Amino acid sequence: MATSSSAKKIARLAEASKNRKGRKVRMQGGSLFPTMIFVIVVLGVGLIAYARQSQERVSALDTAKQTYFTAFGIYKCDAFIENLPDATPLGDDPASLKPGAFIESPGVVRWEPQVLSGERRAKLETIFELYGLKVTNDSIEFPSTLNNGEKITEIDTKCGDKDATVQVVVWDTKAASSKVSIAELGNVRLTGNGMAITLAFVAKDVEVPQPVTVTDLDLLITG
Repeated sequence: MATSSSAKKIARLAEASKNRKGRKVRMQGGSLFPTMIFVIVVLGVGLIAYARQSQERVSALDTAKQTYFTAFGIYKCDAFIENLPDATPLGDDPASLKPGAFIESPGVVRWEPQVLSGERRAKLETIFELYGLKVTNDSIEFPSTLNNGEKITEIDTKCGDKDATVQVVVWDTKAASSKVSIAELGNVRLTGNGMAITLAFVAKDVEVPQPVTVTDLDLLITG
């Protein structure tokens, strides 16, 4: 009797085990789990794409509303060139000046990032054009209306009896550290609001100062 009862228990356990294994195999081989994973992946990709597009639209809208101000000065040897124009000089060919940047006041440039970025012109060359300057890696040529049309070159111009070089010094803000460029000066990027930029011709080891108009930027930016 005991043997028969044990045999029946063993048979029931075997049957239950067989049923559980069958359910497990059907779950692994079914399509529900892969389908759920696929749906989750698709939804995730869709949400990421939507978020990026939304961010781009917001960024573009914000940029379109912005106007940036930059302090600009020209420093020769030990002093700034004075009497910078107080408005954008049109010169002989107004059509050559593209929109997106203007002389706000002497030594302050107002520029519109959405315009300059769209034209790939958010560079210092834009400011050089405003002032009628022709700048190379080793020379600065002024227009006739500025600094008596002088042409400064590293070959034949000195600071006292010292050789001097052309360079551009940039401060992202008036409190930031300076960055010096000695080549491809027109390609220095205009990157944000409140920049200070000095185009300089100085002897070695001379510390180039920020434009004096950097103090004017706070009111323009906040106002």
